[in-house]
Amino acid sequence: MRLNLFATAAAAAALAPAALAQNGSIPDSVARARAQQAAAAIGGEAKLRAIASVSLSGISVLYQREQSERPEGPWLPTFTDFTDIRDIKTATVRRTARTRGFVTENDPEWSAESSAVVADGLAFRASNASLIATQTPWDLGALPADLGPEHVVVAALDAPDLRTEADIQLHGSLHHVIAFTHKRATVRVILGDSTALPKAVEITHTRPFDTYWAPWGDVTQRVTFAAWLVEPDGIRFPRVWEYSTDGVVDGSVDITRVRLTAEAIQPGPDASPEALQSAVAARRRVADLPLGDARRPTVELAPGIVKVPAGFDVVEVKQDDGIVIVEAPLTSAYSQKVIDDAAKRFSGVPIKALVTTSDAWPHIGGVREYVARGIPVYALDLNLPILRRLIAAKYDSEPDALARTRKEPVFHVVSSRTAVGSGANRFELLPLRTVTGERQMMLYFPALRLLYTSDLFTIRDAMVFVPQTIDEAVAAAARDRLEPSRAFGMHYDLLPWQRVVDSSTPKPYR
Repeated sequence: MRLNLFATAAAAAALAPAALAQNGSIPDSVARARAQQAAAAIGGEAKLRAIASVSLSGISVLYQREQSERPEGPWLPTFTDFTDIRDIKTATVRRTARTRGFVTENDPEWSAESSAVVADGLAFRASNASLIATQTPWDLGALPADLGPEHVVVAALDAPDLRTEADIQLHGSLHHVIAFTHKRATVRVILGDSTALPKAVEITHTRPFDTYWAPWGDVTQRVTFAAWLVEPDGIRFPRVWEYSTDGVVDGSVDITRVRLTAEAIQPGPDASPEALQSAVAARRRVADLPLGDARRPTVELAPGIVKVPAGFDVVEVKQDDGIVIVEAPLTSAYSQKVIDDAAKRFSGVPIKALVTTSDAWPHIGGVREYVARGIPVYALDLNLPILRRLIAAKYDSEPDALARTRKEPVFHVVSSRTAVGSGANRFELLPLRTVTGERQMMLYFPALRLLYTSDLFTIRDAMVFVPQTIDEAVAAAARDRLEPSRAFGMHYDLLPWQRVVDSSTPKPYR
């Protein structure tokens, strides 16, 4: 079978020198032959096309690369025990799951079970006969139901632009690559030379609705498959899936139960195609988020120091020679809104610098806009590698200002106590260099005895997250001989410093 397929493909290639000369690619017949061979290796094209739905149960582990202590790991893990019902025709997934992961106390329990419906990479939960947007499960946002291992080669065979790309070496052996376009994303299927099975699927696209991935532009997410077992009806299905993005591992999925059926899912009233279509259309991209939060009004902490609260707070500081913006969260579009807001608030005063105090992805997502405008960036020395990665990210599908006009960043690297500006709103940048705050730094306004603690901890009403990290801030303030009377952070409002100190002692474990 294999030799006959490739003999046919080779003959077709030999008859098409004009196509080769024109675009340098192998004619589509080779890609089609390879996709057909892959379908045969999995169980046969007819059997694969007959699959209408897939039921999966398993355990996954997600590495929270976006907000762990350092980009290189180790990363905070989140574990999920899940059951998915995947509908191929509508590319819809119903997930029922419970999770556990990073917590502040010894809590051995899983979370309460919850359900969500995922369509077009967006998740919704049923509430009062309507669908409410919720956080998309990390793996379902990367690999749609109609590109799963049992259907991806069928999607390739049906793609009008199916093509062959150059062979690659993977895991020490030769692999063939076929590619096609699927819903505005570029899909590459990596096929084993000796087995013809899909070793991996790569999808290159934007993730505009995902807070963590929206700032990174066009990302390439790879799902690598292993442990292909023969299921009923002779269909092979991989029981281990490893996810990675731009070459770094995101996590893995261990499939413990598989059911492949020819029966389509009967949609419930909460997740009818019409309801899902309406809910997807109503979802707002991260780039379209408005500035601020109507529930938490903008507040002037001191003359010329304005805090703009939202999910990720921003501070505008007017100094004698210009404005300093503290933090650049979310996206380039959000930074545009911050810059416009500062220009209106302090009319005629130029923005002289940006300060970014942490390396968590939602906190640095808007740095590119400042670089595009030539605004200098104060950043901790340890955070330069991830900032340079963000600045170099590909933005081919939806170019931002930096993609349209490339500029080199102007960094002021902070390695030790560094003063910025003069006058009453002069502040100092102080690297924390603590266990949790390794990649964060504080701001201290000496004349005002005002301390900004970055993202190290949060205090809101009776909620304290995390008492141990408050200890780090208190110790760092004493180490640097600071005498704050008030403090605030990225996720909490102005408080007396004594309130912070009193919140720092962790409760004993139960």
